Amino acid sequence: MEARPHGLLLVDKPRGVSSHAVVASALRTLCPGRQPRGAPRYRCGHAGTLDPLATGLLLVLCGAATRLSTFLLGHDKTYRATVSFGTSTDTLDADGATDAAAPVAASAADLAAALAGFRGDLLQVPPVISALKRDGVPLYKRARRGEAPPAAAARAVRIASLELVAARWGVPGPGGATIHEADLVLACSAGTYVRSLARDLALALGTVGHLSALRRERVGPFEVARALPADMMRDARAVAAAMIPSALALPESPAVGMTAGEAADLRRGLPPGAALAARAAAAAGPGGLLRLLAPDGDLVAVARLDEAADGEPALRTPAVFPGTTTSG
Repeated sequence: MEARPHGLLLVDKPRGVSSHAVVASALRTLCPGRQPRGAPRYRCGHAGTLDPLATGLLLVLCGAATRLSTFLLGHDKTYRATVSFGTSTDTLDADGATDAAAPVAASAADLAAALAGFRGDLLQVPPVISALKRDGVPLYKRARRGEAPPAAAARAVRIASLELVAARWGVPGPGGATIHEADLVLACSAGTYVRSLARDLALALGTVGHLSALRRERVGPFEVARALPADMMRDARAVAAAMIPSALALPESPAVGMTAGEAADLRRGLPPGAALAARAAAAAGPGGLLRLLAPDGDLVAVARLDEAADGEPALRTPAVFPGTTTSG
């Protein structure tokens, strides 16, 4: 059986396409046809959804690399966003139905000044229509069923930077409308909703608003400039060539080499030995993630260094990976 690739794909998602559809496209390309019964299933997933409205960087995980999702979800992100003021929608973005309108009395200078209040550590209320789950069910699925949206609790987020790139303020628009729009670029923590930022920024200016465009430009160390266009996802050769090996998917985490015997033991379920823990302690401090690599450079495990009760370094392995020289 031909080996299937395991690793990370950087994909530039287009507008109007769901993250699930991009993942499904990757799976069809890398694993065409019916998977054989009894064999380990080949899967694809993603490390952080993008709404259909949004474009830009989607991290698609293939094969055994799906186990990396937990470690990639926490990355900071950079977005380029357009906020429209004067109307709001039920989804807080341009894909929703207009549910309110209000005049825009604030000036472009007021807009620039208001941005300062949204930099740093904030409490943010997520949209009522989102991928957040309540009792195990995503809120957007509840909305589709016609259920009343539950109240969302505020969450701590951090917006490290927020800058005004351009403003189209009080300019004529279609049908005699007056346009008030702002292009923003922001760097923020995982879990930040730019739709909520658009809502809250408009309220700070005494009006209503919604997100009219969004592009994700960076996730942690990965940039959209390196991403594969989504229309190339049907090209198996292009997808395979663009695949980042699992061993390189956490480049900010120190790498620790293993002997062939240590790698085999870990993959058999045995705990890391003292010699490996000592080498890990020399490479990273307590609490940090490490990549444990086999002699051939293959990722064997993602590990975390803790301190045991006796004060010696203890190496935990929250994710262990099979050898990726075969499919599965």
